[in-house]
Amino acid sequence: MQLECPKCGSRDARVAHRRTLGELLKGIVGIYPLRCRRCKTRWTTSTWEGAAWKYARCPRCYRQELSTWSEQHYTPPRWTRMELRLGATPYRCAACRCNFASFKKCKEKFAWRHRERPHTPEEIESDSPLKS
Repeated sequence: MQLECPKCGSRDARVAHRRTLGELLKGIVGIYPLRCRRCKTRWTTSTWEGAAWKYARCPRCYRQELSTWSEQHYTPPRWTRMELRLGATPYRCAACRCNFASFKKCKEKFAWRHRERPHTPEEIESDSPLKS
């Protein structure tokens, strides 16, 4: 499933409104129109390409970069609770913060990517761009 914008390469995409009856019918078989939020480019993608159907996907934005959530901090709807009791995994989309459950495994785990910051005053001075 192509989630990167073909024009600018951004992964900041959303599901676009279906314009025609044909697009609505394509959605039934897993072909969805997406729109880039940065450059407004519109393209279609399939949930069947690249074996993407094997992995859990956010139902709102279709991303596969997921983390998990706990019922201790979130009260899910009845259907989601039933899926959890049957053995589904609770997933949370990092991009749109959607909580859902799926029986499929996770392809990409969400990770915060921060570079390490200097801890000592000497390291802070050596990394300072205002050296004299």
